[in-house]
Amino acid sequence: MRYIYEKTDFLDARCYDAFALCSEILMEHAGLALAKAVQKRLPWNKKALFICGSGHNGADGIVAARLLHGTCDVAILCPFELKTPLARLQYERAQKLGVPVVSELIDADVYVDALFGAGLNRPLDIPTCQLLETINAQKGYKIACDIPSGIQSNLALSDTLFRADETVTMGALKLALLHDNVKDVVGKIKVATLGIAHTFYDVPSPYVLIQKKDLKLPFRRSKNSNKGTFGHVAVLQGPKEGAARLAGMGAFHFGAGLVTLVGEKPKRLPVYLMHDASIPHNANVVVAGMGLLDFDTSAIKQRLLDNDLPLVIDASLCYHPFIKEIVASCKPVVLTPHPKEFSALLKLLCDEEADVEKIQSNRFAYAKTFSERFKHIVLVLKGANTIIAYQGELFINAYGRPSLAKGGSGDVLAGMIGALIAQGYALKEAAIQASLAHALVSRKLTCNNFALTPVDICKGLKWL
Repeated sequence: MRYIYEKTDFLDARCYDAFALCSEILMEHAGLALAKAVQKRLPWNKKALFICGSGHNGADGIVAARLLHGTCDVAILCPFELKTPLARLQYERAQKLGVPVVSELIDADVYVDALFGAGLNRPLDIPTCQLLETINAQKGYKIACDIPSGIQSNLALSDTLFRADETVTMGALKLALLHDNVKDVVGKIKVATLGIAHTFYDVPSPYVLIQKKDLKLPFRRSKNSNKGTFGHVAVLQGPKEGAARLAGMGAFHFGAGLVTLVGEKPKRLPVYLMHDASIPHNANVVVAGMGLLDFDTSAIKQRLLDNDLPLVIDASLCYHPFIKEIVASCKPVVLTPHPKEFSALLKLLCDEEADVEKIQSNRFAYAKTFSERFKHIVLVLKGANTIIAYQGELFINAYGRPSLAKGGSGDVLAGMIGALIAQGYALKEAAIQASLAHALVSRKLTCNNFALTPVDICKGLKWL
């Protein structure tokens, strides 16, 4: 896992206070990291254009151009007057070395956006938006220095954003890079070290990026075991029985020893899933909500509240006032809403009106506040970058792909979370691991991204 920060200015200041690394040293390392990224994308006899702003971000770009000059064909474009002493100093050094400077946009094979960085605190003006639109229209490979221009430090977005194929962010990950609304413009994100390893640069943060190496699959290590060893998942089934069936399949394929669909006997049932009219006495967790539609409230209450089993709640239950009784019971609960369902939860549980657009613009803040208020709940807020929130900590899964945007994918995820809880994982860890595995399967399977099905996800778990 890797810490993420809303702002990193204090980390740079700490480098000076704790390690005597001044801004100029940090800048040289930032420029070197940017230069290396550009060089990898710059074949012989190809050109890179650095579009540099008036402050430290622009200075990083100028440093990179200076480091590449003499071995690569580079040029600098400075559309604004340089304002900071370091920016002017780096520009002077580049000029003395003979780095070419141009006064307007030219054709290039690599375009480097070093205009604003993470410090942007205002919407871009019209001329700057027009400049970005022109750069975006070019065919060359595009690299952002620190953060694509147009993304503001408060997570607001300008009308036009630099569309990067790759972002080299300096020192540490910025929260703004993991916002759902910028996933299409940040490209591949690389973190540059600034003269010290990230283990020294980073400090604890409530925001954490989940990485592939964090995956802990439910491998069966004990030879002396049986199906009961690996837990029993009960899935409540509603009128749309296919949704519960997918959740059951997700649970079974992710290691649960037994899976039972609870409710009326389904018309079709995979041979490895069982059925019962009530929750089995030996169940370890209940997964509910998918495919319920208009359900019998009294029957659901009896099934969910007349026991002390942990719950995984999805879909229809997020819209029903009965969710207030579930939350008030203080049972351990994992909620797995998409933004529209989360909007309903905010109305029911917090008496707060927030439509999908408002939630998507403030996903991190809403998830953090919700998890601080309901400390016994693990929130899995699904999206392009899924958030797992618990007691004020946010774990962000950036591995999701458009191939997962299918009806039934979330049902499978709920079942997978239930499977891990049944196998002894703590609720937060179950949500993190299931979300990570769910996303990694979408990357492992090589079918066209429009063709992935929920059943493919279940079957693909064996290849992780």
